[in-house]
Amino acid sequence: MSQSIEDSWRVRILGTDNTPVGSGVLVGGERVVTCAHVVQKALGLTDGSGPEGARIALDHPGSLSRGVSYASVLPQGWAPPDEERADVAVLRLEAPAPRDCSPARLRPCRAAAGRAVRVFGQGTPEPPGLWVTARLVGAGGLSADWIQLDGTGLAGARVRGGYSGAGVVDERGDVIGVVVAALRDEAARTAWMIPVEALVQYCPLLADAVAAELPPAPEWPPGASRELTMALVRVAGMRDAQRRDRVLRDTGEDVFDLAERSSVLVEDVRGIVEVCLQYADGIDRLAAALRWYERGSLPMREFERVLRRLRGAPEPAS
Repeated sequence: MSQSIEDSWRVRILGTDNTPVGSGVLVGGERVVTCAHVVQKALGLTDGSGPEGARIALDHPGSLSRGVSYASVLPQGWAPPDEERADVAVLRLEAPAPRDCSPARLRPCRAAAGRAVRVFGQGTPEPPGLWVTARLVGAGGLSADWIQLDGTGLAGARVRGGYSGAGVVDERGDVIGVVVAALRDEAARTAWMIPVEALVQYCPLLADAVAAELPPAPEWPPGASRELTMALVRVAGMRDAQRRDRVLRDTGEDVFDLAERSSVLVEDVRGIVEVCLQYADGIDRLAAALRWYERGSLPMREFERVLRRLRGAPEPAS
């Protein structure tokens, strides 16, 4: 079997002229999750008409095959918008997905506020899709089911038309929802997603695609981010920009991709720490990467001491 590209579950829903009209997520069982309004747009459906028997074209931007697949809406996979609620569609592929595509891991979103996420969608015909970074803000919007996300990336990079149905990826690499709407104002960077919990509520046949819960990230005392940052900026491996990048990559590509970077040392290290704190093992992975370069330096030993104290662990015997 061909090796899958990271996030190879990404799907683009194509219109009648084979141009992208929205996005989707490949899940187990040769199924694709997207928004019902994306299917309506792809098929040119009018309000109130259903997709029964219709054939929907889609492609796989996460595959090297560049082939087009076809799918239809499952009978229990149609929850069209109803007074700003629902808006979910589950498609079944006519043939297996490309061999280098792997299904996404769906996980419940649960707590939202402040979490870093990323989204891949097709905002314009060119280039062929773009990743956007954002932070979850909380429940709200036109539906109580929705969760707001605000863009954090470069100016001009925002969730917009063409991102509907796109998977929202959390700090662990799991899909925790799909984009459903965005403000049309070009200056705005606000959008909304339907969390996985709501997707399953409207289309229960998705329940088997939701993975078991991972252990939650540990609870840290107030001020932990600041204390860890202040200890880390004294460590030589974090003070040098090139070595800091190597340490960050050694910590994990997920952390490297999600950390908000800055040319200011303290702000750069703080961004790294805040992402690591969102993982059950994030700080431990960062410490292990640093130890490779530091070999027991005094600043590194002080960082380890701060880490033990924040965790309430006893000091080692002298």
